[in-house]
Amino acid sequence: MSKAKKTVKAKKTSGRRHVAAEADPDLDLDLDQSAAEEEEEAETPMPVQRPDPGRCLAEAAVRAAAGDDLMNRLNGGEPLVAVVRAPTSAWVKQIEACFKRLTFRVLVIGRDGSDRARHKADVGNEGVAEALAQGKSVVGIATSPALLPSSLVAGSDVAIDVDIDGGVVNDAIARFVGAPPRPPAVEGLGGLDFADIVVSFRADSSAAEIVARVRRAADRRTSPRQDRLPKLVDAVEFGEARDFGLSLGRDVAEYRAKRLKWAEISGLANCVFAGDPGLGKTFFARILAEHLGVPLIVGSMSEIFATTAGYLDSVVKGVRDLFLRAEAAKAALFLDELDALPSRVNLDSRHLAWWAPVIAEFLLLLDSATSCNQEMRFVWAATNHVDRLDPALIRPGRLDRVIHFRPPGPEGIASILRHHLDGDLAGTDLAVMGRLGLGRTPAELAAVVKVARRAARAGKRVLTHDDLVEALMPKLDVDVATLRRIAVHESGHAVVCLALGIDELVVVEAIGSTGAWGRTLMRHREGIETRAVVEGRATVNLGGRAAEAVVYGGDCSANAGGDVSSDLALATRAVCGLRVSMGLGNGLAYLADPTNATALLRTDPVLRAAVEADLSRLHAAAADIVASHRGALDAIADALVARRHLSGEEARVLFDAHRPSGGRSAL
Repeated sequence: MSKAKKTVKAKKTSGRRHVAAEADPDLDLDLDQSAAEEEEEAETPMPVQRPDPGRCLAEAAVRAAAGDDLMNRLNGGEPLVAVVRAPTSAWVKQIEACFKRLTFRVLVIGRDGSDRARHKADVGNEGVAEALAQGKSVVGIATSPALLPSSLVAGSDVAIDVDIDGGVVNDAIARFVGAPPRPPAVEGLGGLDFADIVVSFRADSSAAEIVARVRRAADRRTSPRQDRLPKLVDAVEFGEARDFGLSLGRDVAEYRAKRLKWAEISGLANCVFAGDPGLGKTFFARILAEHLGVPLIVGSMSEIFATTAGYLDSVVKGVRDLFLRAEAAKAALFLDELDALPSRVNLDSRHLAWWAPVIAEFLLLLDSATSCNQEMRFVWAATNHVDRLDPALIRPGRLDRVIHFRPPGPEGIASILRHHLDGDLAGTDLAVMGRLGLGRTPAELAAVVKVARRAARAGKRVLTHDDLVEALMPKLDVDVATLRRIAVHESGHAVVCLALGIDELVVVEAIGSTGAWGRTLMRHREGIETRAVVEGRATVNLGGRAAEAVVYGGDCSANAGGDVSSDLALATRAVCGLRVSMGLGNGLAYLADPTNATALLRTDPVLRAAVEADLSRLHAAAADIVASHRGALDAIADALVARRHLSGEEARVLFDAHRPSGGRSAL
C-alpha cells in the first residue's frame, strides 16, 4: 500500500506561522502544539558562535611579535630562517599551529623541551638544510634556542620574542568577541601561562568580563596571597634582611631616576634567605617585592615535582618554565626550599647521573636571570639548611649573599603582634609582650594573635590584653609534681648553658606549647667550632635529662627523646658528626655529611659503641655541673613554677646569685 503524499506549506505573518495542509485525511498534525513549540524556540536565544579562544590568543601574540611584513616575507619567494622565542613551553605548540595556519611552503619546527632525546641542537639539521634547498622558509619555535637545530639558529635571518602584554590580550579578546574592547591596564600578564589566559574567555562573556577575569588571574599569580603586608621600613623584626631590602630599595630608586646603572646593582640584588622554619622568609620576600614595586613569582623544587610527571625531562622543563614565567612577567623570582636541589658534593654516582642535568639547567637559568643584562630582575631563594646548598649556587654572580633570619627580639615581637592585631589594642603598650614572646617565631606570634581572638570570641567580648598574655603563656593543665619536673628539666638546660658559657641563653619556659612541655632557647655565638664547642652544646642538650637524674635519683622521664628534634637526637647528631664528618673523633676519614651521619649508627656497631660512650661521658659531665650548681637549679625551677617564663637575663641573675665558689664549670 503506497503512502499518501503530504504537503505542508508555511508562511510567517505577524510573528506567527500559519500552516495549511494538503494531505491524507488520516494524517494527524497537532498544529496548535507545533506552533507553540516553534514560537518557544524562536524566543530562546541561540548561543553565540565564537572562534576558538586559544587560536585567537596565539594569533594575536604572533601578529604582535612578527608583524605583517615578516609574515609576507615568510610567504614570499625568498627562503627565510626565523627563530621564535616562546614565553613558556605551553605556548610552543600554540604558536607552532598558528604559523602553520598563517604560512605556506614553510617548515615549522616547534620544540617545548619535553623530549630530551629529540629536542636538542644536533637533531633536525638535515631537515632544515633540505627545506632551504627546496626554497622553503624555516621557522623554529622554542623557549630557548638551545632546543632548536643548531643550523637553524646559526643561519637565522631574524629572531622574534613573543611577549604577552595588555595589547596582545586585548587583540585576542577583540578577535573572540568580534569587537575591539577598551584596553584596560592589566599588570603582571607575563605571570600567566597560556591556559591561565584562555580560561578567562567564555562563550557568553563580554569583553569587559573577560578583562576582569584576566586581571584577577594576573593578581593571583603575582600576589598569590592577598593578606595585608607591613611596610618594610616598619618591619624591624627582620633585622639584617630589612637592612638589605631598604638598601636595595634606595638603589632601585636611583636606577629608576637614571642616576645609577643596573650593572652597579645586579651583583647585590640576588641572595639566599637562610634560617629555621617559621621565621618569615617567604613573607619577607612578599614585603620586599612590594617595597621595590615589582610582581613576585613564587616557586619551589617540591612544587615542580608535584606538578610534573617527575621524570627527568619534565623536571628540567618545569625548572625552565618557572624562570621563563618570571622573566615574562618582569617579576622577582622567589625560590622556596632551595635545598631540595641537592648539592653535587654529597651525591653518589647513581644519583648524580640523574640530578646533574637538572642542576646544570638550573645554574644556566640562574646565570641568565642574574646577568647584569637582565635589568630589574631579582632572584631570591630560601632554605632551612644553607649548609646543604650546592656551592655553585652561592658563588659571586649568582646568589651572591646569604642573609640569615633569626628569631625576633622584643622590639620585633611587638612589631609583629601589632601588625597582626590590625588596630586592636591600639592603646596598649606591647613592650611586655615583646619580652614574654622571646624565642617565638613570626609564624608562632601570628598564631598567638589568632588564639587570643578565638578566646575573645568564645567569651563574646572584645579582645583584651589578658587574652594576648594567656595566648603567649598558656597554663599547663598538669599536677604540681609534673609541673615541678618540667621546671627542673628546663632549668637543667639553662644551668649547663650558663655554666659553660658557649652560647647565649635567650629564654627558659615551662608552658604548654605544641609538641613540648617547655623549652629553653639558646642563640649560637659566632666562631670556629672545635671539639670542645660541639661537645659543650651536646652537653647542654643533655642538661635537662641530667637535672632529672640528679634531682629524682636517676628516675628520668622520656621527655629528652622521642623525635628527631629531641634533646637526645640533637646530642647524638652532634657527637656522631664529630666522628664521621669533621675528623674530630679517632680518625680523619669523611664518611657522611653531618645531617646523615646518624644513619651509620644502624649498620656500624663500632661507631655506635663509640658514640654511646661519648654521650654517656657528656651526660655525666652535665650531671656534675647540675649537682655543683644545685642552688641555682632550684632557684630557676622555683621561678619557672611561679612565673612559667624567664628571659635569659633573668635566669642569669638567679644563676649568679647562687653561683658556688670556684667559678665557671668546664667539661
